[in-house]
Amino acid sequence: MKQVVGLVALLVSKYGASAFVIARQDDTGKDYHAPCTQEGYKQFLIRDWHGITYSNTTEIFSFELHANFSGYVSPCHGERSGDTSSGWIACDVRDESAGVGAYFDFSSNDYVTINHTYVCDRGEEETDPNNQLAIVIATGDGRLSIGLVDTPEGHYTGTEGDNMTIAAYTEVAHRLPNPDCSAASQQAEWEVRDFHFSTRVSVGSPWVIGATVANINYDLYNKANDYLINCQAVNSSTLAVPDDPQLINTETQWPCPINYRDDLFPPEAYPATDFKFDRSQNELTIEQRWECSEDGHETTFSAVATTVLPLKCEYIPFSDDSPVIMAVECDLVTTSVKAELML
Repeated sequence: MKQVVGLVALLVSKYGASAFVIARQDDTGKDYHAPCTQEGYKQFLIRDWHGITYSNTTEIFSFELHANFSGYVSPCHGERSGDTSSGWIACDVRDESAGVGAYFDFSSNDYVTINHTYVCDRGEEETDPNNQLAIVIATGDGRLSIGLVDTPEGHYTGTEGDNMTIAAYTEVAHRLPNPDCSAASQQAEWEVRDFHFSTRVSVGSPWVIGATVANINYDLYNKANDYLINCQAVNSSTLAVPDDPQLINTETQWPCPINYRDDLFPPEAYPATDFKFDRSQNELTIEQRWECSEDGHETTFSAVATTVLPLKCEYIPFSDDSPVIMAVECDLVTTSVKAELML
């Protein structure tokens, strides 16, 4: 195990004189990165929670965030009003270009949700030096145990020194951007992985209208920026035929991911991606915009691609007592798609 002996890239918080770690060095003088796969208990530590609630119900709060598995430490500051959540707020220490940082959301029921990204080392098993480092997503949430205390400033929640630990769950998101991202983008190519199409016809009742639900789910991998993103479409209709092409509107543009509320990054952290699907021809059209950052310069690329998927589908029978009376299931399809750059 490497021994951490030095600190580099220190950031002094504008809110105080403390220094906070964003990168470290090992005993060889190289930048130290936590291993991508770590054993042991991973947790976030929220320290020194302090909040002031003013008469107009506006609450100003601050805390320190520590992650024992990545070495990340940062002050975090936020504001919310009434019963609304704070929304996703970035902590002070971050380097977006390197994939290091943390976001948090503080809700009216005193729940704090943390999303933290950091760079990890894939270890000796990764022989390609360009793929040695990856970005990890860590997420967790917990409820603060806080009370009201009178101060000259008004009421504030908690007391100085309040600490809380939150279990953190980590997942390797993707490798760092390809160092030849711009060159690779000139010959842009995507992989559509495990494309799945299915429909279900559910029985109605005197209180519930029967419906046919169509589902699309697949992963889209861009080789140029080495980014994997999930794409989904879900559409409910009163149509009763499970293989009717009109179940998916050919003109609807579906964003990837389908819904940002449950994702680990805010929307702007994803490459802007959407797709259309024509079930009558099994034609998939994809558009994506991404950035390549090299030598201090950022270049934006936009591309579009269309491919016809070789879907093999069959009707699935169900028992008489099943709420689903009819269904169509298609085999998974994985294919490469050459993209055309848009000016």
